[in-house]
Amino acid sequence: MIFPLGISVPVANPRDPAYQVSPGQGYDGVALILLPGGDNCTGSLLTTGQHILTAAHCFEEESQDGEPTREPDLGEIKVVFRLPGGELRMDPAHIDIHPTWDDLDGFNGDLAIIHLAEVLPAEVPRYELYRDADEVGQVFIRLGYGVMATGEQGEFGEDESMVLRRGQNRYEALGELYNEEDGEPESYIQPGKQLLYDYDSGRAENDALGIEYGLVDLGLGAQEIGSSGGDSGGPAFIDGKVAGLSSSGSSPDRDGIDVTIENDTSFGEYFFDTRVSAYADYIDQVVGGESYSSQSLETEVNQAEVDVSTTQGLPGELLSLPFVLALGGWGVMKLRFRRKLALQSRSQLSTESKER
Repeated sequence: MIFPLGISVPVANPRDPAYQVSPGQGYDGVALILLPGGDNCTGSLLTTGQHILTAAHCFEEESQDGEPTREPDLGEIKVVFRLPGGELRMDPAHIDIHPTWDDLDGFNGDLAIIHLAEVLPAEVPRYELYRDADEVGQVFIRLGYGVMATGEQGEFGEDESMVLRRGQNRYEALGELYNEEDGEPESYIQPGKQLLYDYDSGRAENDALGIEYGLVDLGLGAQEIGSSGGDSGGPAFIDGKVAGLSSSGSSPDRDGIDVTIENDTSFGEYFFDTRVSAYADYIDQVVGGESYSSQSLETEVNQAEVDVSTTQGLPGELLSLPFVLALGGWGVMKLRFRRKLALQSRSQLSTESKER
């Protein structure tokens, strides 16, 4: 069964009003993006008043076919702003998909910019980009639409109210920390382009980054949230500026960390954000009405090729088996890189080698 998901709260009541955001609380520029088939994503209004920053995977027609959607069909897409005076629905005039978006497991280049047909009224809040490269270690505020979820139980797929929720977490590392040195190229995360955090329950046994990588952090208590589903493309704010875009998530390799075992936005899971500071030049050019220069594109593509090549020609079998859940259509992509199988296989091969 396919479910859209939303921000996961750390308390037993998924409808706890402490995590819900009402119009007029400063986040009216966080948009609900309605997609074909009843799916949704989240986005944020930039300072132009006419551009929405969100995730590229929201507009994919298929997953992991190696042919990413570059020109989404605009016909059934609506951008909704919930304001004190009621809803404002806008039509997209065009959507720019980042040229390095590859629609594969690594979720590289997962960034899109929606051009609205007209400029929004001045009372709708606009948001600046976070441009400093000091996100790791900082607490951010996450906003997102989607159905309810809790850390202990995961998602509640029966509710589709699409409430705007918020909470906090802390960026603990860059996304490439998650790479296996002999992982498959399609699941490789380009250095410097993603931000990584986990969803802590406050218990040491659910601290995924602490257990698997030695980055001990038991979380922010009642403020701690997880992110997925209708949150896709939603902003993470640092100092009121957009620092990250909700992109993907994964369960840990080691059994017992993820409280539900499933990759469902429960305690003990990993989450990855597209790092806005790494794409600030691209965003500036697009919203400024310029075409992304061929030189800039060539530089990014060449760098991506160099990054991916570092995973090839290494010892060991490439046995990382991605388990991808398309939950809520293209409003969410949840990943599970089954690296444990690769580690077990390498261990077995090593043992056999020693025995010979």
